Amino acid sequence: MSVGNLPIHIVDLIAERPPRRKLKLTCNVTNTTSCDICILDAWIDVMAIDSLKLAEGKLFQSMHNRVDPAIIEAGGKGLGAFHIELPARVLQNIEERRAGGDVKLLFFSRVLISEISIVDDVKTLGVPFETAFESDGNGRFEYMIPQSEWIKILKSLAWSELEIVEFPSSKVRSVPPLARALERFKDAQECYRRGDWEESMLNCRKAFEAIVQDATGANDMGQADQVFVSLIGDGEKADRFKKVAKSLGDFLHLGRHENLPNISIKRKDSELALLLTGALLTYLGQQ
Repeated sequence: MSVGNLPIHIVDLIAERPPRRKLKLTCNVTNTTSCDICILDAWIDVMAIDSLKLAEGKLFQSMHNRVDPAIIEAGGKGLGAFHIELPARVLQNIEERRAGGDVKLLFFSRVLISEISIVDDVKTLGVPFETAFESDGNGRFEYMIPQSEWIKILKSLAWSELEIVEFPSSKVRSVPPLARALERFKDAQECYRRGDWEESMLNCRKAFEAIVQDATGANDMGQADQVFVSLIGDGEKADRFKKVAKSLGDFLHLGRHENLPNISIKRKDSELALLLTGALLTYLGQQ
């Protein structure tokens, strides 16, 4: 038996929500040998941007109809799937490296297969051989996820950059003056994922503008202090909160690039804006 690498092609990708957040990549495996084979085992290493290792182990599942033997016929194709767990820390590392771009997955594999022979009309497994899945002729395969598709995947995974803070969306939304602010905050996260740092900061600012507009019916940020008092109550805490909110507003104003052409807004600036805005919205929503 001449054993070459097994060509593989990803045909579908499904993102599964928490608590078991993961990607499922369905694929076709082509048997280019002259005999039927059976995939016995596979060890997979998955890398991403800047050699970031996402996962390793027995991540491949060979799939067959229950009424058929678990083989891939000579010259035929078999169905399989890769299951890649994506805990919060892994997603955070991907987003730090992606910086608004595409996500390329690189798969390295060691695959154990066996030839199927027929002895006295009985199909029999032969001696196992090691091979690999490939798509580029180098004993590996790549799968590119475009930025636009990755953003949809993040939504399907219910991922938020503020996951560690456990941002209480439903609770914030239940406070009438904060409901539209939450939508602007979601827009800010979308911009962040696209790598549009300035627009992300601008939407954080719009979140606070929405609070004032919806609470007063006027587009006057000069009434912000009164709005915060109505949500928090009067006293020392409200006074300190107003100072924090004003300082954040001054920082968010950097996102108005038409006024400040010489200031470069970077990823870390947008991330700080998201974290602080999320923290303040959370605080207001818990009053």
